Amino acid sequence: MNDVARRAVAAGFLHALQTTPALFDEWMKTPKDDSAAIGALVAWTIGLAQVPDTDDLHAMAHHVAEQLSGMVSEIQAAHAGAPKTVGFFFVMQH
Repeated sequence: MNDVARRAVAAGFLHALQTTPALFDEWMKTPKDDSAAIGALVAWTIGLAQVPDTDDLHAMAHHVAEQLSGMVSEIQAAHAGAPKTVGFFFVMQH
């Protein structure tokens, strides 16, 4: 996945989390240290032909932390149980 695609997928996935309560619930149940499970959820949500790999997820988490913190703050405000670490949205452990 190229960098533009990674940024677009990260933003799209966060938007889907903001606007789809059932997706947020599914994401909360998904182990954040399981990159295969997170990648599969992202791929299914966005309709990707290829599941993002660990490198893709790490790049997406970096983009989220650097550029999309406002979206993350909105999600956290709307959901009391949302993780408070921005990078947590994709992979908890590197």
